[in-house]
Amino acid sequence: MKQTAFSLFLSFVLMAAMGAAVRADDKTKPSVCSVCNMKVNEAEKKFSVVLPNVSGMGPSAYDDIGCAVMSRNNECATRQMTFDNNAIVYDFVTAEQVPAEKAFFAFKTSFRTPMGYGIVAFKDKDQAEKFAAEHGKAKVVRWFELVDMKL
Repeated sequence: MKQTAFSLFLSFVLMAAMGAAVRADDKTKPSVCSVCNMKVNEAEKKFSVVLPNVSGMGPSAYDDIGCAVMSRNNECATRQMTFDNNAIVYDFVTAEQVPAEKAFFAFKTSFRTPMGYGIVAFKDKDQAEKFAAEHGKAKVVRWFELVDMKL
C-alpha cells in the first residue's frame, strides 16, 4: 500500500515537473511577430526570423524578414549589432537555420511573403540568384546591405 501511494505521488510530481518545463519552454519561444503580432507558424517558417534571448533582447520572433529589419532598425547602434550577430533566418529551400549575417537575400521579389516585403533568405548565393531571376527584378543582397535599404 505504501509503495503504491509513493508510486502515485512520484508520478504526480514527475508529471507536474514536465508540465512546468513545457510551459517554461513555451514562454521562451515566441509565437507571434514582435512587430505586427501575426502568428509565427511552422508552415511559413521559411519567411521568419528568430532572435534568441541575448543581452536583454529577446527572445523575439518575426513572421516576415521585413518585420525583423524594421525592428532591428529601430534599435540603437549597440543593440543593432547584437541583433545582427544573433538573428537566425531559415533557408527557403531546406528550412535550415542560417545566421542572418551569413545568408543571401532575394530582395524585392514578386514572391508573396506574410507581410508583403518580398524578402526570401538562402544559405547559397546561387540559389538566391536563381530565385531572384525567377521572381521579378529582384536583387541578391547580404544582411548588412538589406538593413540599409528602404523597405
